Amino acid sequence: MKANELAKKAEISKDTLRYYEKIGLLTIPPRKTNGYRDYPESCLDELKFIKMAQSVGFTLKEIKPAIPFLANSKPNCLLLQDAISTQIERIDEKISELEQSKITLNRWLSKLQELL
Repeated sequence: MKANELAKKAEISKDTLRYYEKIGLLTIPPRKTNGYRDYPESCLDELKFIKMAQSVGFTLKEIKPAIPFLANSKPNCLLLQDAISTQIERIDEKISELEQSKITLNRWLSKLQELL
């Protein structure tokens, strides 16, 4: 499929597609004789994985090492486990911070309501 079609299917802009290629996040297929790239379905799978990983808080830098394992039927689970465990820890920390913020806001709200 052509770049426009791939970008549309992945729900990203063509600029984002080019950026991912530039930073080595996406496998770049060779150009055909007509000058266009013919992206295989695996590129769409890579883009879907990138979007999913971003949606749970991974940075592009953290996602990049996992991309080669997508094509492998038995990925290096230790690398992926470490990355996922680290992300879970980050999320737990954020949850704790948000819970503390909520407690503080509820206290302020109670004090304001007492003044009324």
